[in-house]
Amino acid sequence: MILILAMPTSPSIRLAAAAIAATIAVLAVAACGSDDDDSGSGTVAATTGITADLASHVAGPDLEVEQIVPDGASPHDYELSAEDRQRLEEADLVVANGAGLEAGIPLDDVDTPIWELADHAGKLRVATEGDEAGDADPHVWMSPSRVAQALPSLADAFAEADPEHAPAYRRRARSYERRLQRLELDMRAQMDGIKAPNRVLVTSHDSLSYFAERFGFEVAATVFPASGAEAGASAASLSEVEDAIRETGVPAVFAQEGDDPEAMRTVADETGVAVEYGLLVESPSSAGSYERMLRRDADLISRALGG
Repeated sequence: MILILAMPTSPSIRLAAAAIAATIAVLAVAACGSDDDDSGSGTVAATTGITADLASHVAGPDLEVEQIVPDGASPHDYELSAEDRQRLEEADLVVANGAGLEAGIPLDDVDTPIWELADHAGKLRVATEGDEAGDADPHVWMSPSRVAQALPSLADAFAEADPEHAPAYRRRARSYERRLQRLELDMRAQMDGIKAPNRVLVTSHDSLSYFAERFGFEVAATVFPASGAEAGASAASLSEVEDAIRETGVPAVFAQEGDDPEAMRTVADETGVAVEYGLLVESPSSAGSYERMLRRDADLISRALGG
């Protein structure tokens, strides 16, 4: 842009004209640079709805969070699209759950730095037949206090990716940590109303070990011992579930949202127990957020078991 100004002879008018010219020049430079300066904020790729919600609370407006596995899809066997792979590769950081949850996502092949919740929240191991140590249960988020203890590490990971906003990440992590600690206190108060004989969980999937450990329950049986596409209800597993229900006298069993209800109906028909549908575990789904998901689950379990 070329500006040609005929300067007036009056000193005061000349000064005013010079100021206007300088302002126009600054605006012109800014306008020319705006088309090229389109870097925006950094990007975080979060594998699931749970990790996306956690990441968003810490990231705030300073990082854009993109969710890979849609709510309602299983992270155990989700197959990446070409667009998904590109988002993982182009992100500044990948936030995953780990502990084998995202079995269908080849995170080992991704060059982007990866932060995993299970590595920082403390893993429970569930013993399997012939395996005394057991495999790590990936459903670590079912204990909000474990998630809370992982948040400082998540803030550090964001700070490494974006040092300019490090204080903001750590401040938001501390605030969200306090919210999750209050959430656990609220849930514990609800669970305290359940009498000892009813503090037994029979569920469709083996996914509540962290919840049971934190709130004083026993997981007596699960209809589908495995998670993902390989999960299936065998005649033997159904028989074990029915025996557990009769032995414990538990008043209700719980099915996750989206489960095929046929196996649970069989259990109900054989034992006369109530089946509570709509337990949310692997994504916030209709609850809308991680916190509301856990509150809804706590309400469902407390109400069904007499809390």
